[in-house]
Amino acid sequence: MRWPVVLLLFATRAHAEEARDLVSRPLVLAEHQVAAELVIEANVAPSSFASPLSFAPDIWVGVLPQLTVGLVHSDPSVDRIAPGASLCVRHVDLMCEATYRGGGLDVIYSALAGPIAVAPRFRVLYRDLEPVKPAVTLGAALKWTRGRYAVAGDPFLQLGLGNTERGNRAALWLPITFAIQPTCRWELELRTGWNSDLAVIRDGWHIPAYAGFVARATMQLELGAGFGFTSILGPQNTPKERVVFATLGWRS
Repeated sequence: MRWPVVLLLFATRAHAEEARDLVSRPLVLAEHQVAAELVIEANVAPSSFASPLSFAPDIWVGVLPQLTVGLVHSDPSVDRIAPGASLCVRHVDLMCEATYRGGGLDVIYSALAGPIAVAPRFRVLYRDLEPVKPAVTLGAALKWTRGRYAVAGDPFLQLGLGNTERGNRAALWLPITFAIQPTCRWELELRTGWNSDLAVIRDGWHIPAYAGFVARATMQLELGAGFGFTSILGPQNTPKERVVFATLGWRS
């Protein structure tokens, strides 16, 4: 009688591990599931170490089986590889002038799940409060998974709703992430992509770059870190703009 019990416990544990798998994680949360992250963003440009420095909280909730809603503040939550999101604890002019720089509402709906996943995504952003720069984004989260490998994208069109003449112009973002999971608890990531304001799309585009990892410390607790460049290629690339991210994540 013991063997069926042992096999059942083994299968249950294997299913739990698979459900917590990093590289094949679904684009949306299960109903009532909660995911939260604290993202530490530190500038590491020459002569500007940790200026600005910010601690940005993000949280998402699975409100329906296919619908996830989040309140976001960090730069990675909107595919930006840059320092200076809310909440700024070390201020710098033009990058992090106020402690609170705004946040956003993130809505994701799973249209297709599995090895090929598609989830339309809508964001309402309220950033840079002086002057305020409200915007919406229209796009979709995409993911292809095979074994321990995954390729993910988050293309979106951002539309400024005010102060467009002060830097809140329409923009196109085409981020892409390559991920590999060497073990069940580790994931290595390489992020890049292409973005530009539509008004200067020929000579104002940028290609960012980021390399990092995510490690699952427990079934609920995750740690991550990485290093990135805001723009390594482009007509106006700025390789001196560098950032380090450290993340503390929790999932129910």
